[in-house]
Amino acid sequence: MSGPDRDPDEEEIVEPSRSEGEVGPAEVQEAPSRRDRAKPLELLAISAGCGVFAGLITLLVTRDWLLTGVMFGVAFIIGLVVLAMLSLGGYEPQQPPSPKGYLVDNERRQDEGH
Repeated sequence: MSGPDRDPDEEEIVEPSRSEGEVGPAEVQEAPSRRDRAKPLELLAISAGCGVFAGLITLLVTRDWLLTGVMFGVAFIIGLVVLAMLSLGGYEPQQPPSPKGYLVDNERRQDEGH
């Protein structure tokens, strides 16, 4: 707002103009880290390891190649599904309660007469 009725202490907010090819801060995307890119391969390798283990046990016990292949496939698929579900769940460690909040709660209880 400019002109004679403008307050001199009031700051004017001006949005920076962008050209068509320029990307704003909300539109910038980071490249995934090496660990993020390797995550699917890690899940496949662990599942394959479970499948090989089940297949070897089956081969040593039964000496049947067809049953060994079936057990490898079943263990691989089950391992892959279980690991994928666990990775989707994620894990966030619980934050310990702050000592300040604990003291505030105790003071509030004492004020209430408990």
